[in-house]
Amino acid sequence: MRRIGDHAVVLGAGIGGLLAARVLSEAYSTVTVIERDALLPDSEARKGVPQGRHVHGLLPRGKDILEELFPGFGQDMRTSGVVECDALREVRFTMAGRTLKRVSTGHRAFQASRPHLEQHLRTRVAALPNVTIRDRCDAASLVVSADGTRICGVAIVDRSDGARETVDADLVVASMGRAGVVPSWLDKLGYDRPAEEGTAIDIIYRSAFIQLPPNALPHDKLVTIGVRDLPPRALALFAVEGNRHILTLIGHDGEEPPRDQEGFLDFAAAIAPPDVLDAIKNGELLGDISTFRYKANLRRRYERLDRFPEGLLAVGDSLCSFSPVYGQGMTVAAIQMAVLRECLARGGENLATRFYTAVTPEIDNAWQLTVIADGAMPHVSASVSLPVRAAVAALEPVLIAAERDTAVATTLYRVMGLVDKPRALLSPVIAARIALANARAALETLAGTALSSHSHP
Repeated sequence: MRRIGDHAVVLGAGIGGLLAARVLSEAYSTVTVIERDALLPDSEARKGVPQGRHVHGLLPRGKDILEELFPGFGQDMRTSGVVECDALREVRFTMAGRTLKRVSTGHRAFQASRPHLEQHLRTRVAALPNVTIRDRCDAASLVVSADGTRICGVAIVDRSDGARETVDADLVVASMGRAGVVPSWLDKLGYDRPAEEGTAIDIIYRSAFIQLPPNALPHDKLVTIGVRDLPPRALALFAVEGNRHILTLIGHDGEEPPRDQEGFLDFAAAIAPPDVLDAIKNGELLGDISTFRYKANLRRRYERLDRFPEGLLAVGDSLCSFSPVYGQGMTVAAIQMAVLRECLARGGENLATRFYTAVTPEIDNAWQLTVIADGAMPHVSASVSLPVRAAVAALEPVLIAAERDTAVATTLYRVMGLVDKPRALLSPVIAARIALANARAALETLAGTALSSHSHP
């Protein structure tokens, strides 16, 4: 890729910011990453990533993009001790009471704690010869051209001594999390704020590392039990580095996993299958139980703005923040950076408009999936729109088929992994297999009902 500028600044050293720095390093002579937190060893979750102590999933498309951006990424992850998982053969994935068929989909997932993955990526980015990472610095304000149409840099404050400096830049990329300050910066500069949309979902995560007895779940490296009934509760159990698992218990709509160990395990007992519960109760919790609250999905529609200053982009969670239940966040951040890479290859002119136009359909796919999945939950379904209710109704036959049919389970996994578009489930072959699997399921139900009636005259 040809150089299109001298200096780019990235605000935020999370997953989105690190991937932005990697992409920008191809198009700018130097790149500086500014991070407000102190960057810690991979065993510690930092304050600026409150979800860092909880389960994280790197979906198949996200993994593919990381492999492209960082050649040898997979082997490095294996060497670092992450858990490699044959999906779906080593996955127990239950959604709305339906468990996807165990089948090798051709995808091998990497499972790691968020701090471990982030630190690994940070090491790779820091090794790039034209990238510098500076931590413990606040982004205080933007530096604007005299006519107010272009961002020329950013004013930063060193958190250790309060020293203030201006960092000149041809491009400032803000990846500062869901509560990013770009909308307020735009307001101060006389630009419109982006419209916002989202769905109130009111989730409370409570998580702890746990060491299970050896071979307690020999066929499961990942277990997820989604909400089926009221009260709305869910569970995730991921094997990660260090011979540990992360156990995350999830409550929706005011339902709250307890903070104490006994109550925490009792909450798990209400939803975990018997073998999973045995493994948990015979395991040892390692450290404290951590809490993460998430009130609503949030999407900012920058692509709808009539004006946007040159030299500025908002990316990552500040562009769209998804329910953490579906593990889309890191992968959607990676997709954004793959789109940005393509836009940068065509130059820096009118970059924001081109980027937001190109990334919108990619976000649409992930957004559609999370809105439908949220709408399928019993405490949400009554309040969603008619189109979403129709999509939720269409989901049930897909899940019934995915319990039984290898091709349907594989296709659904690829759709959820953001490899395939949702329309892949509507292809003639898959639609026919869904119909056939549902017909067989109905016959099995009828046969079971008939057998039961004969057994109990």
